[in-house]
Amino acid sequence: MTPQIWTETEKDKMREAAEWHMADEGYRKVWSVTIDEVGDDIETWTQAASPTPCGIEAHEGRENKSDLTTTTYEITIRLPVGFEIDQKDHFLITSFRGDVVSWEYEITTPIQAGVSAIRFGARKIEH
Repeated sequence: MTPQIWTETEKDKMREAAEWHMADEGYRKVWSVTIDEVGDDIETWTQAASPTPCGIEAHEGRENKSDLTTTTYEITIRLPVGFEIDQKDHFLITSFRGDVVSWEYEITTPIQAGVSAIRFGARKIEH
């Protein structure tokens, strides 16, 4: 039996349906590094000029107790196929379920490119 392979038309329909379910919005924050006068790395993240639709899947937060208790909130972010993002970049969510927010996340899992979307796990950055 030969495997079922999707046609380009079917893939386009899958991508369109996936993007239809990306009701949130955010910006890629591009990572860069410079070296200061004493040789230390200075990392910066520059916000992209245009927002992109995204889908947010929130996961339950958890507390890590040690000398200091920290709470970690993790999510999965879905972006349109072909969206360019690097493992060291951050992602700034500016609209979540119709509400204006300003949540910055760092990428914590490999970026997975699927047929209808790309996705990755992320952890909220507390400034």
